Amino acid sequence: MAVDVSLPRTEALARTAAIPARLVLAGIVAVSFAVRLAAAIVHSTPLYFPDEYIYSGIARSLAESGRPLIRGHSAHFPAMLEPLLAAPFWLSHDPAVAYRLTQAENALFMSLAAVPSYLLVRRLGGGSWAALSAAALTVASADLFFASFVLADAVAYPLVLGAVYLGVCALARPSRGNQLGFALLAGLATFTRIQYVFLPLVFLAGALVVERFSLRSTVRRFRFSLVLYAAPLALVAALGPKRLLGYYSGVANLGVKPVAIGHWLGTDALLLAYAAGFALVPGALAGLAFALRRPRTREESAFAALTIGVLLAIFAEAALYATNGSDRFQERYLMVLMPLVFPAFWLWTKRGRPGARVVALLALGLIALAARVPLSGYTISDSKQDSPFLLAVFRLERAIGIGSGSLLVALVASGLACLAVAACFRPVFARWAVVATLVASCVVSLGAVAFDSHVVRSVRTSLLPTDARWVDDLGLGDVTLVQTPATPHAAADEQLFWNTSLKHLYFLDDASAIDAFGSAKTHAAPDGRLVSGGRTLNGPLLVSNYAVRVLLSGAVRVAHGANYDLWRPLGTPRFALFAGGLYHDGWLASSGHITVWPAADGRVRGTLTLPLSLPPKPQAERTVLQLRGPGVVRRVVVQPGRSVVLHLHVSHRGPWSLNFHTDRPGYLADGRPISVMAQTPTFAGLFRGTAPPTTSA
Repeated sequence: MAVDVSLPRTEALARTAAIPARLVLAGIVAVSFAVRLAAAIVHSTPLYFPDEYIYSGIARSLAESGRPLIRGHSAHFPAMLEPLLAAPFWLSHDPAVAYRLTQAENALFMSLAAVPSYLLVRRLGGGSWAALSAAALTVASADLFFASFVLADAVAYPLVLGAVYLGVCALARPSRGNQLGFALLAGLATFTRIQYVFLPLVFLAGALVVERFSLRSTVRRFRFSLVLYAAPLALVAALGPKRLLGYYSGVANLGVKPVAIGHWLGTDALLLAYAAGFALVPGALAGLAFALRRPRTREESAFAALTIGVLLAIFAEAALYATNGSDRFQERYLMVLMPLVFPAFWLWTKRGRPGARVVALLALGLIALAARVPLSGYTISDSKQDSPFLLAVFRLERAIGIGSGSLLVALVASGLACLAVAACFRPVFARWAVVATLVASCVVSLGAVAFDSHVVRSVRTSLLPTDARWVDDLGLGDVTLVQTPATPHAAADEQLFWNTSLKHLYFLDDASAIDAFGSAKTHAAPDGRLVSGGRTLNGPLLVSNYAVRVLLSGAVRVAHGANYDLWRPLGTPRFALFAGGLYHDGWLASSGHITVWPAADGRVRGTLTLPLSLPPKPQAERTVLQLRGPGVVRRVVVQPGRSVVLHLHVSHRGPWSLNFHTDRPGYLADGRPISVMAQTPTFAGLFRGTAPPTTSA
């Protein structure tokens, strides 16, 4: 017997039922857009690097030059639809305006995903309330969290679901219009996120399934699609996947590790069941199985074939990626699977809940997994960063404790699984399973947004000054960013995102590249000039001072913000003093160096003054600091609660470096190995004949 998984019809709902379904659908889209836009407003700066910088950088370049460039380098980026859509926003020449408009666009795109979900259930024979339930669950998903980010996921979300809907239409009624519609949306989805390149292959495999594996019938009915996809496949064969993938060409070199892939397939399946809601997953799996094996209509067969094909392809991609350096739950890859759970669940209830005992056993197995596998193991470190569900769980664990949080999540998951068991035997529980999943999705979404707002505040405080556009606002013209070793990549990404006057980026010595788009190196010449490939860096400089202190001659420091100093040239900027291993909180690293560059005559003459100290016990213990350099071999003992001021007299031709280290380092709570505390070293006589590094503003 078919079961309508509509909400219980109280008087209020009876009046609501008179409202046209399409008007209710429009309301769902509008409410989702408003809520997600409000969440985006709280999300006041990019966090997901280098991706957000790359997408915004290409969009800005398209607006300014019409070419996809990153810092003047060709992007070779195959996923171009999101930057193309966002490019008009950058015509404002205001990163804040472009950022907010991009977030609004993303919120709209993700909310519009309710439409293909609604149409899909109607196509499968569902009534208005079943289709509206699908629409509501689609936009209630915690994965709409990504609407706040400058990423392609938001644009791809409705396109992939639209492709699935048109794919079902095309497989059931293979007209040229339907096949062309699917090909268009599949192409746009791939042009948005290259991971969806498999959609045409899944469609052709689905055609074989719908035609009951008759090759002749498949070729006859889907000749148009075969011809349509022949040219792209020939192009891939001729050019090779690496040339077409561009930025993502490394995918072709990923290693296949069967054991690790098997582990991640299981992990992804479990965490996807959590994220999708235990109440619907067992019935959905049964619905797919029966629709594939004994379909009542071509639409059912097409939906099952496409859904299973998309699921297998995405799981394979996520597992392959996780086993090659990205050891975390890739919910971003799996997010389009969540809206497909309800239509499959509805197909199961429509058939009268066949295989109820097997489904009940599967639901009980989920309860056992919830008790056996605590989620706290997946919320540690960076394992959660691609999963809004795990971010919400982590936020709960932070609020009430890890043990209590894991227990509460397990209890809620078990309760949802119990609803799945009950739905096997009483139709009314199928309705409540839908309601419970909708509520759980909203709660998880709220938790993910709450966690995100905390992280955004932290990033704004640690990586940006109050005025994020502080470099642009000083009006110095084109500025060169010099990234020093140990500086977090995100720090540079934040400055580059908000300040369009940062036209060039150089990496000092061993500083690592922040992305794949140009990594020009620079170093200090013997006279202190910053050179790169025989070229001297002139003009204004933004120099990172994370874990270092940098003093320049021939320049004046005009501003300081969040681990960066902005210098205006007074001639040719030169390094005068560089202290490597001195953190922002005054601690010296366990090892490092201090380098002084010579005056105009090529000699370093003067006195280096280095104040050292330690906090009192029990915060610190007696520390021995070893010093070694030209003309200096010292062993300095610093006692807790005491200060020592070193005065080292130097006379040396060329740059002079003093190396320091301790054999027994201490460790701070954040894991940094440290030795003693120090103030910024000074060097008397350093700036003879040049302008001193002072601050003018």
